Amino acid sequence: MKRAHLWGLAGVVVAMTVLAARMAFAQEGGDPAAEGASDKTLMDLINAGGFVGYVIIFCSIASLAIAIECFVNIKKEKLCPPHIVAELETLLEEGQYDEAVALCEGTRVYITNVVGASVARAAEGPEAMTAGMEEALDQENLKLMHKISILSLLGNIGPMLGLTGTVTGMIGSFQMIEKLATPSPAQLAKGIYEALVTTCEGLFLAIPVLTVFFILRNRVQRLALELSGVAGEIVDRFKPMAEGQK
Repeated sequence: MKRAHLWGLAGVVVAMTVLAARMAFAQEGGDPAAEGASDKTLMDLINAGGFVGYVIIFCSIASLAIAIECFVNIKKEKLCPPHIVAELETLLEEGQYDEAVALCEGTRVYITNVVGASVARAAEGPEAMTAGMEEALDQENLKLMHKISILSLLGNIGPMLGLTGTVTGMIGSFQMIEKLATPSPAQLAKGIYEALVTTCEGLFLAIPVLTVFFILRNRVQRLALELSGVAGEIVDRFKPMAEGQK
């Protein structure tokens, strides 16, 4: 349900962005005749991009949905819930190690996954617990980077898709020249219009998406550093259990 809401919100925002682009195009006309010629509806602008334009719009909606989900879920309160940390600390202070392990196994978030992987190697000793924690940290950080790397992919293929639309649009214009000895400017304009629209759409996709990717990447790196310290402190509290099992 939450994912469906994200996709719906993404569609609305992308539609507003395309509408803003359309208004910008419409304002370029000077005389009344030019204004009449450029009086395009939103669907006219979308259709002008052709198949490539639809692909770019789909990528834009997907990018926005992924970005919203990442901004909502990649934050300290989600990865390391304060009430979970507080409950773990209380159990450890009381020496209830088994209950703390059960809490980690029953609550699957970043911090409990790391601590749980470390505690699972308690029988091997404190050094093995530290190694398990480091391995789990690498895995959890890789999961976060994998999630946001999709934004990098979509942002980088945006200009390539725009360039593809540019090429196909120009091919269409030259085909018109080949078919008609003296094509009218309006006949040639269709392919050129498609080329320009897809180029613009590709840039509208790439610029904000890559910006969001770098913001999220920096957030992941910062959180990874902070949470490794939190996990280390909790694991250190478990080490008396490991020493008692040796």
